[in-house]
Amino acid sequence: MQTWGSDGDILPFFALANGLRLAGHDVTICYTSVDATDYSALANAFNIKSINVVPAITNDIRTIGKELIHTPSLFKQCLLVSGKCFEPALAEMYEASQQLCRNHDIVIGHFIQNTLHTAAEKYHIPRVSVCYLPPAIPSRYYPPLGAPDLGSLLNSVQHVLAETIGARLIFPSLNKLQSREGLSSVKRYAQRITVSKYLTLVPVSPSLFPRMPDWDNSIQGCGFLNVPISESVWPVPPQLLEFIRTGAPPIYATFGSMDCYQPESNLRLLIDAIKLSKQRAIIQTTINRASLSIDDPNVFIVNKVPYHTVFSLCSAVVHHGGVGTIQASLLAGVPSVVVEHVFDHTFWAQQLRKVGVTENVLHRRSVTSRKLADAINAIISSPKYNTNAQQLSVMMKKENGVNRAVQLIEDKFQMC
Repeated sequence: MQTWGSDGDILPFFALANGLRLAGHDVTICYTSVDATDYSALANAFNIKSINVVPAITNDIRTIGKELIHTPSLFKQCLLVSGKCFEPALAEMYEASQQLCRNHDIVIGHFIQNTLHTAAEKYHIPRVSVCYLPPAIPSRYYPPLGAPDLGSLLNSVQHVLAETIGARLIFPSLNKLQSREGLSSVKRYAQRITVSKYLTLVPVSPSLFPRMPDWDNSIQGCGFLNVPISESVWPVPPQLLEFIRTGAPPIYATFGSMDCYQPESNLRLLIDAIKLSKQRAIIQTTINRASLSIDDPNVFIVNKVPYHTVFSLCSAVVHHGGVGTIQASLLAGVPSVVVEHVFDHTFWAQQLRKVGVTENVLHRRSVTSRKLADAINAIISSPKYNTNAQQLSVMMKKENGVNRAVQLIEDKFQMC
């Protein structure tokens, strides 16, 4: 298995790897973290072989993150990440891709991990794709990410254009690598990379995004891929539990993996918004909690806590729109206030609006503490959002994305 990105891109692969291991399969997971996170402790806990590909990238990820957040154009965001994060890691990732293909019968890759696609073609190894983002898969029923819905015919045309741009401009080294290895060029990115001719897993709950009727049978939704975390392994701090129990259910506020790019500004925004809203809140920050002195009895600062436990004790979650945080909030049965940052966050916020668990989407470039406070109070004051979230939680708790994904893989390749 090979993946690339931040927590939201890497942790689901560990969940699937653990599921495959428990089903009796020999699994190796290779990852490249854009923020240099080391997941070896998790690999050891699951008894999974892991390879941490650490590229020689000299770019300051915090500076890149700030630039991303303040870049309105989705196309320019993609160019920025590709040019400063993905492309500089290409050589190390491709070497790892080749190693995986030389030593394994099947490979499973992140939907933009095109180095694994090239290696799999070179070594004639079946490749499974894991696509977190449904709009990246062509369909006449919806447009590509960031494009307007223009109806079935024009949506299809927009997908072709987006695929062509992806192959030629966003990932410029793809076809250079294909040519170097004597392989045919990739003209449409989704057709060859995002989607696998063998099997493409879409780890999204059908409650949030149903399977499209024009998808090929090889494209299958499986539900979210959750990392099993025991409360005995990651307990909730006693002081936090005491804070929760001594008043009305608090808001939980986190910008997840996006916080590390401008943590001081984020913390100030959240604290000011909570004061204006007159709500109680748990605020997550990447700043060392011990170095902070927050003189507000309605605010409790944490660095990181188990979402699966704490969210269910809260009244709502303020977050950036990352699919991992969305999943955790829905499973907990709590509504959301979304402050989108980059890429797919707006798409996921729109899905939350469709299912009735959030209201208007805010943007990190333009949000103010007053706007955020008003959005928080709007969600808290209307029972319909909580009711809808509770109903979704009941449905989603019946799903088991990891088990379903393992079953689909085993059925496809007749593994036992």
